[in-house]
Amino acid sequence: MKPKILIVDDEKDLRDLISYFLTRANYEVDLAENGCIGFEKVQTWKPHLVISDIRMPVCDGFELLKKISNVPNNDTPVMFISGYVGGDEEELRKNPHCVGFIPKPVNKIELLEMVKQALPA
Repeated sequence: MKPKILIVDDEKDLRDLISYFLTRANYEVDLAENGCIGFEKVQTWKPHLVISDIRMPVCDGFELLKKISNVPNNDTPVMFISGYVGGDEEELRKNPHCVGFIPKPVNKIELLEMVKQALPA
């Protein structure tokens, strides 16, 4: 069974690029354009990993992480991708579901290595 990865980002081009990299690396991928849609997919599709932007309209990465954390017996890891690395990182890092940060612009080799490390064994 292929590992399932959910990509949550309001930038369609970035979602498509990450999806392309991961699909070519033999992962099953689904997409969401904001954290609210992403959370619905976490509950129904049950991904092994969520890769989410931090700053998005409607429902951002903070809200998505909070919703995932509030579900009993849910241990879905979340990795954040953002061009705004800095102060936000510390708050997100405190959450046990947060497993790392991918800086923008996305580097394919770095992305694939971080995903491999973040997926549950």
